This record gives sequence, C-alpha cells and structure tokens, in this order.
Amino acid sequence: MKYLILLFVMALAAKNASAQNIPVLCYHQIYAGGNHKNDLLHISWEQLNNQLKALADSGYHTILPDELLMYLTEKKTISPGSFIITFDDSHKEHFSIADSLLRRYGFRGVFFVMTVTIEKPGYMTAAQIKALAGHGHIVAAHTWDHPHLYTTGKMDWEKQLIRPRKVLEKITGKPVWYFAYPFGEWNDTIISYLKKNGYRAAFQLNGRRESTVYTIRRMMVDGRWSGTRLQQEMTRFNKGD
Repeated sequence: MKYLILLFVMALAAKNASAQNIPVLCYHQIYAGGNHKNDLLHISWEQLNNQLKALADSGYHTILPDELLMYLTEKKTISPGSFIITFDDSHKEHFSIADSLLRRYGFRGVFFVMTVTIEKPGYMTAAQIKALAGHGHIVAAHTWDHPHLYTTGKMDWEKQLIRPRKVLEKITGKPVWYFAYPFGEWNDTIISYLKKNGYRAAFQLNGRRESTVYTIRRMMVDGRWSGTRLQQEMTRFNKGD
C-alpha cells in the first residue's frame, strides 16, 4: 500500500512539473567590491551567494538547455524545483566569481559570450571560457559585438551569428547550439537565420511570451532581491505572470 501511495505522489509531482514554466534566470555584471550598487544589471558577490544558497537550501536544482528543449518539444518530465541560470556579456567575474559559486552549490549555468570581448581587459579569456565548458557549464553565443538586431538595414549575419559560433566551438571543443539576443531583441528575420545556421534554440529577456523555442523567456534578476524574493519571483514566472 505504501508503495502504491509513493508511486501516486511521484506521478503527481511529475504531472505538476510538466505543467510548469521553467524559470530561466539572467544575470549580467557581478562585482566583488567597489562603488557599484545592486540593481537590475549589477549584483555583488555576497548577494549572488545569498541568492544561490537560498535556492540550494530550498531544493532548487539547475537543468541545462538540452533538458529544457526536450521538456518544451517532447514533453519530457522535469522534476519540481528545476531552473536554468544564465550569464550575459562575457565579464571576467563570470569565471572568477560565478563559476566557483555555482560549483559550490552543485549548479551548472549557461554563459552567453560576445566573442569581440575575448582576451580584452575586464572580460574572459579563451582559457577561462574553455574552463567553464570543462566544468560542465554551457558556453553559448551572444553575437560578436552585441548590436541591435534590426529588421531593416544591412546586418552581417556571418559576423554576428556564424563566426562567433565557430570561435566558441574552437575554444571549447564542443558544439554551440544556443543563442541569446542582445538587448533581448528578436524578430522573424533573426529567427530564420538562427534556424538556417543550426542553432537549436534562442533566449530573449522579459519580452512577450511566445510558443517557440527561439524566443525562450528569461527573467532578469535584480541584485537587490533577497533569496526569498527571488523565489517569489520565480513562482510568479511559473504561473505565467
């Protein structure tokens, strides 16, 4: 009897998980000290640690884009408490701070890299990007130099979509399947080029919800949020708010 009850509870949990929207968190600049204030684009080492610890203590666990894609396209079951954590723009602190904090709590993340910044002061080196991939994180594309991807006018898709992917694949020795839109901007033209060039999915920011894997929505995490507030916002995301 107890065995049957356990099976029922597990089946109910799986059903509830499959009905959820999976929160995808987005961070940008992390800092260890100085004059920056915590806000929508900045978060301190201490505050990031507090947020991640709160998630880990509450039983949250990360999944990676491959698992999210199977959930969205094949209705694969994902356990409750699943979320994705992403970092944009290649800042050096993504390696020196975020990597170690993620591994401390058993999390893995997705790092969207602008290739123009590689080896530049304040940004990650090729060796650090390779190390992220070696630590089990996903390295993904974020264009060459973070342009506005307009629907009109001339856009060098080779420069912004194709070469960055090749550069990152050469650095990591792994395929690059995923893309994040600069400024969260996207349109049908961009999506057609992503499909044409073999990207499996793409991530926006807090824009409108769409039923396509090329406009996966992310929630920008405010550096002022406590761990409790972050979980509340993730619950709202699950409900589609």
